Amino acid sequence: MRADNSAHLAEAAQQRRLACIERVHAVLDALERDGGAVTVAGVAARARVSRTFLYDAAQAPHLARLRDLADKQPTTGRPALPEQQRITTKSHETVVRALRDANRTLHEENERLRNEPRTSQMKTWRGIATRYRLGPATA
Repeated sequence: MRADNSAHLAEAAQQRRLACIERVHAVLDALERDGGAVTVAGVAARARVSRTFLYDAAQAPHLARLRDLADKQPTTGRPALPEQQRITTKSHETVVRALRDANRTLHEENERLRNEPRTSQMKTWRGIATRYRLGPATA
């Protein structure tokens, strides 16, 4: 009669399952820390587990964490930046305000130049040409 090895097989299966869970944790931690595209297929591939493993009822907490990370992703299709590289709302507003001011200044200068008389522009160009000896030489 053969020896009953079912206890050893159950123990080996349990060890494989724990190793898979550990790899999934590591991948999710890395995605949270470093950013990157968060998808079930991507996490499964990086953790070397099947997607079925992630969808298993016993892995519901991992799937929930994965979905939370995915919900934090921008909808532009680009992966989210790591937390320490993300801009604060106040910084974002400051940058937007500075860009709007620069745009307004350039717009006003364009309007001024557009409405400036042609003769004034010609005098300016003649002055530059004379100063730097551009154009035909006068003898």
